[in-house]
Amino acid sequence: MNSPRRPGKSGQRAGSIMVFVLALVLGLFAVARRLWVSVRVGGVPDAWDIPVLEWMVGHRSPAATAVAWCFTIAGDTLGMSIISLCLIALFSWRTRSAWPGALVAATAAGSVALTIVLKSTLGRARPPLAEALPPVPASFSFPSGHTLNAVAILSVVGYLAFLVLRTRLARILALCALGCFALGVGWSRIYLGHHWLSDVAGGLLIGGCWATVVIALHHFVVLKNRRRHRWLNV
Repeated sequence: MNSPRRPGKSGQRAGSIMVFVLALVLGLFAVARRLWVSVRVGGVPDAWDIPVLEWMVGHRSPAATAVAWCFTIAGDTLGMSIISLCLIALFSWRTRSAWPGALVAATAAGSVALTIVLKSTLGRARPPLAEALPPVPASFSFPSGHTLNAVAILSVVGYLAFLVLRTRLARILALCALGCFALGVGWSRIYLGHHWLSDVAGGLLIGGCWATVVIALHHFVVLKNRRRHRWLNV
């Protein structure tokens, strides 16, 4: 005879996951804030930013420069918009739902807003023009907008791929490809001399934090309640 299921077990599990997600978000924000404080007092530039940029500049080559420009162009606003639209179409077709488009659009809107607000608020200068390959953006340096947007959007795309793809191998390959692309975008920003290492690290942390918020909201608001509320199945 099967034992009766405890009524509050699923709720307790969901609550534990939400606490973990909240702790992860707060941890990422705390690390990003600590990184910015270190930048302001001068510790990070001397220890990491300047040496890494000088090493990148000293090891430039025509082939590596071409690859860096490919990553940067693909990771800018137009490139990520095209990639996002293609992926939205694919996931919407597979799921017969409008939620993939809504999820990616919300992620992109939030990441762009975070980039604009943080850049204008913190106002950090970019690396010297002598080290940069033109054209150099006119906006402030921290955080790297390319990295923040790529990490946020591609993390949510990876979450959707995990839900849609059926085999473990397909999921692993998709997540690895998305992760390599996001890291490639961050690397290209340092290599081209458009950002410091700490700018890219900050973009990675903040983008990951925003993606975590979006994923958690979709999982616990949409997926957990769509059987009760029909409008969530749109």
